[in-house]
Amino acid sequence: MEKFPRALTEKEKYLLFKVLPVDKPGYKKYRDKIEELVVIGQGRFSRDNMILGKPGEKPDLSFPSTPIFAIGTVICKETQIDIAIHEETDNEIEFDISTNNARKPNEDFTELSDWNYSEWVPGMAAPNDNSEVKEVVIIPNGLILTIAPKHKKIWLHNIETGVNHLIPLSNFYNQLMMVREIRNTKVALNPGLFFDQLDNYSDGDLVSALITYNKYIKRFDIDLSDFEKSNHKPSQKSLFSFLRRGKN
Repeated sequence: MEKFPRALTEKEKYLLFKVLPVDKPGYKKYRDKIEELVVIGQGRFSRDNMILGKPGEKPDLSFPSTPIFAIGTVICKETQIDIAIHEETDNEIEFDISTNNARKPNEDFTELSDWNYSEWVPGMAAPNDNSEVKEVVIIPNGLILTIAPKHKKIWLHNIETGVNHLIPLSNFYNQLMMVREIRNTKVALNPGLFFDQLDNYSDGDLVSALITYNKYIKRFDIDLSDFEKSNHKPSQKSLFSFLRRGKN
């Protein structure tokens, strides 16, 4: 049985840093945090699920996992290694490093290629397959909502930090249905339709859905006054009134 606490192995650190670009301030911040932490135990799921924390601490598993902060894949001749790092909370960082077969991530492999969402910047196609993405400016020179239909992924790019925050489809879609006042259950309860029907929604619809999503989830620092200056027109005039009341 594995003993904790323990230091990250050199291979684990190497793989985690693969999805944390050093040239982006938001990701470098996580690299610096990881340098100061140790593996304090296993997480809620498989043996590949670990928790980083301060020496002497024990994992707090009383709360659900935080959202994914960085994710990527390393393609090797012998296997595929998938890496996921969760958002830090209370000096703990949950991570997963797993292979798609019986091989262990700490083994020596022949790397062929790698890709991740962290390195994406505006103007680029989707990672790995160069498929099309849709970019919607939320706040000029600040935030860009990005949608990759083929990947079925949504993320919010922060220009200042360089971080691409992945957004769960179901929560975002629920807010989009509210903004559009869509009550047809065949549509409203089927998030999988979103990427195929993306052209049905205006940029204003998408931005308004993000704003209402963030009002309840509170993941991002979005100043409503900046949003109003961005020239996006929401589908519902009442939405702005509702958000403005919530700010006061």
